[in-house]
Amino acid sequence: MRKYVKFLTGVVIACCVCLVVLPTFAAEELKPTTLTWIAGGVGGGWYTQAGGIARLINEKEPKIAIKVIPGGGVVNPVRVSSGECELGWGVPWVDKMAYNGISPVYKEPYPNIRAIGGIFGVSYLHFVAAKETGIKSVEDLAQMVKSGKAVKIAAPMKGTSDLVLTEFILSFYGISLKDIEGAGGKVFNAVYADMVSLYQDHHVDFVATYLALPAAAITEMSFSRDMTLLPVSEECVDELSKNLGTISRESGKCIIPAGTYKGQNADVLAVAGGNEIIANKDLSDLVVYTITKIICENVEQVHAIHEPLKTFLPERGWKDVAIPLHPGAEKYYREAGYTK
Repeated sequence: MRKYVKFLTGVVIACCVCLVVLPTFAAEELKPTTLTWIAGGVGGGWYTQAGGIARLINEKEPKIAIKVIPGGGVVNPVRVSSGECELGWGVPWVDKMAYNGISPVYKEPYPNIRAIGGIFGVSYLHFVAAKETGIKSVEDLAQMVKSGKAVKIAAPMKGTSDLVLTEFILSFYGISLKDIEGAGGKVFNAVYADMVSLYQDHHVDFVATYLALPAAAITEMSFSRDMTLLPVSEECVDELSKNLGTISRESGKCIIPAGTYKGQNADVLAVAGGNEIIANKDLSDLVVYTITKIICENVEQVHAIHEPLKTFLPERGWKDVAIPLHPGAEKYYREAGYTK
């Protein structure tokens, strides 16, 4: 009888332990749901990538249907935070600015955004200098401006997050685009195609532009006029990663490899930003868990959707984000053994 009581007690304890460690939504049934994913312009990379991932999710879990709509890096966190869209593409450092309400991009915080995972594609802030200038680094460019020399530079369009990132980097070196103009230089805010023309025609000697590798615009510039790709310092990369949410050096993804462009004989350290999937904080934990699980456990199919998506690594997906993880995503990464 005593042995039986001990056995029964052991069973009860074991059951209680199981009840404690079971997922909080173990008994919850996934209900049919339709979500809206705000991406980029119709036909663009973000739109195509979101559509491909949405189809994969629906194929693996028919109860989750996702509608993709056009959007953009600055507006996406706003619409996801408001609940107008449940999912979205985001640029980590832009999302961090939205989450905290950092000016000049945002006048107020949008705290209801959470991350599902990153890095889905990487873009780099390219600083190009005409070879005849003799400039070897962004720090050299800053010193040139500080010494009062006139600089002609093509920069991203006003109102874009690309321009904001350019200004943050220049600020690290103690200058601004206004300082360039104040020293007698010229700043041309231009789209990519116009940047190429401005550089080719010697209207500018420097270009700052945020693009993925290899950037067609930079390639075209390198064949039309000898150039030097300017590196930033490790301190610059580290500070912007810490304070702004750009990619860390530790990720190994802040290098523009030697040979990417004509005349580039060495690796160039650059400020880089990845893409992340964001969600509204109130989206069901079970839905986000399921989405994260499908993406991570079918990563080869994700990579096959579009070339930039090959940078996503499930074991780092939880780490390469700039805003808090959604609890559903966090739960998957923990269960998969990627984080504690």
